[in-house]
Amino acid sequence: MSRTHRLFELLQMLRRRRRPVSGAELAREAGVSLRTLYRDIAALQAMGAGIDGEPGVGYVLRPGFLLPPLMFSEEEIEALALGAKWVARRTDEGLSDAARNAVTKIAAVLPPELKPLLEDDALIVGPSWERPQHVELKLLRRALREERKLAICYRDEKGARTERVIWPVAVGFFESTRVLAGWCELRRDFRHFRADRIETAKILETRPSRRRQTLVKEWRKNMLTETDGMLAYGRSAPANLKGNPMAKELVFYTNPQSRGMIAHWMLEETGAPYAIEIKDYGTTMKAPEYLAVNPMGKVPAIRHGETVVTEAAAICAYLADAFPQAGLAPEPAARGDYYRWLFFAAGCVEPAMSNHSVGWDPATQDMQRRFGYGSYAAVMDTLARAVAGRRYIAGDAFTAADVYVGSMIGFGLRFGVIDKRPEFEAYWSGLENRPARLRAAAQAEKLASKQAWAPA
Repeated sequence: MSRTHRLFELLQMLRRRRRPVSGAELAREAGVSLRTLYRDIAALQAMGAGIDGEPGVGYVLRPGFLLPPLMFSEEEIEALALGAKWVARRTDEGLSDAARNAVTKIAAVLPPELKPLLEDDALIVGPSWERPQHVELKLLRRALREERKLAICYRDEKGARTERVIWPVAVGFFESTRVLAGWCELRRDFRHFRADRIETAKILETRPSRRRQTLVKEWRKNMLTETDGMLAYGRSAPANLKGNPMAKELVFYTNPQSRGMIAHWMLEETGAPYAIEIKDYGTTMKAPEYLAVNPMGKVPAIRHGETVVTEAAAICAYLADAFPQAGLAPEPAARGDYYRWLFFAAGCVEPAMSNHSVGWDPATQDMQRRFGYGSYAAVMDTLARAVAGRRYIAGDAFTAADVYVGSMIGFGLRFGVIDKRPEFEAYWSGLENRPARLRAAAQAEKLASKQAWAPA
């Protein structure tokens, strides 16, 4: 490495740090001796670099010092080109134009041998799931930049419209949607608003009573930081009773955007304290530590003391038995319908819904014999008869079977993978507002927000 390049790298190291850093740490990172590091610092200071500090105290680069980079590396050029392509395809017209202009300016200063990297199409940004938007994102970004209140008309997922005044905090650009985070004066709390559901928006002259940086800190703190069900809901586990299942550690492995919601609802119904461990698809779900819990590398799963249970239906059945005080299972002699419909939902309803959602159903009698559920139509007809006129699926009381069957029907109705039959809608309407389900849904939403908005 040339001395010129080494000096530039040293400046980059100092730029990345906001607090003084010791010469020894800089020397280790640069791969040079401490004596050489001191000589390099002195050389940069002689050239006019705003470096404050001295040996034995530490060094910091004063804010505002700028030194033009020597040149981008090949990977830096690829990163800039790919980032500009993403912005051009995933944001609003204003940012798209700005990204193209930035690339043009970068190209103007690149040497001829590096310009092809900026124009290379080897790295491609694919199309995203575009939703029509009534309000330009440029307006939302302006409200953020100017720190002004925003008056909006918002339509929720059920079509209900509300007029709100919000204090914008951030705009999230996700693959399938754009989301505005802000303090809502109507709800007196932080809320997230999908941009495609904002029907009108107007920037107000008034400003929020707190600066945006303060709001950002409050918003991040508001997103669930506790992942322990006992702390979140103020429960305690009495440990003085020998053999009491409440005294055993109960760990819930999940992802807030998964079938884990079924087990989450069930856990809330038991009233037992539990800890939550979030697993990410493709990474921590496939890590050796979690594969030791569930070799399939998927969620949900629970560990109760030394007992591990996977599969949502099995978790529901296990928890009902492990916490009999919650009354989530009938007496053993009256469990015929309970077992029947709990496992019918797991063994027939879910696979039939999954196959149907991707446009495939067993078409012939021979194919239907090969699949345990027969046909999608037969499954839906059977399920409709099972819930018709019933508040609960297995008798006069709510049970774990209702958690699983209700979850299947609620999911199917929401995402259009089952028909909106009156039998299904009536049954689900009696379950969707249960306090335990609403608590689980609220906690899952906060966990999902924390996960989605986590700093990169």
